[in-house]
Amino acid sequence: MGIRYYAYPLAPEHVDLARADPYPFLPADPLADAWELDGRPRTDMLYLDKCWKELQWLTCPTAGAPRTAYALVRGQATHTGGGWVPWVDVLSPADVDDVARDLVLIGEDEVAACRDPHGDPLSASGREYVTHYLREAQEFTARLQRRGWGLVHVIG
Repeated sequence: MGIRYYAYPLAPEHVDLARADPYPFLPADPLADAWELDGRPRTDMLYLDKCWKELQWLTCPTAGAPRTAYALVRGQATHTGGGWVPWVDVLSPADVDDVARDLVLIGEDEVAACRDPHGDPLSASGREYVTHYLREAQEFTARLQRRGWGLVHVIG
């Protein structure tokens, strides 16, 4: 199935608890949430499918320092002989505010200029894929920003 990205809202009073142990703030099966497999309406979450990697390229080009928005997709699952160990991270409300402010600055020109680590540009369908999930990330972080909430995210 592959490594995917999921983020969930986190109330400000839970940030320290989540930093100590994020797993109680994540569902057992985030893919079920993303794909609405249990028949319930989709919970408030950010699902980036496998596009987290392209969003890393977009926000942290090989030449130069990462953008502030990189914090949203920072991380890498650790591969093991039996699969992988997910990367889990917590962003405070202040972090989400910074990320949201930076994400809205990323437009089509930046997506068109995005390169993979080998320096190759994204295909037209790749640019559409990235643009779709960039918009999802912009909308999700803007919602959390308005509420003054943080988030917990998992890449795995």
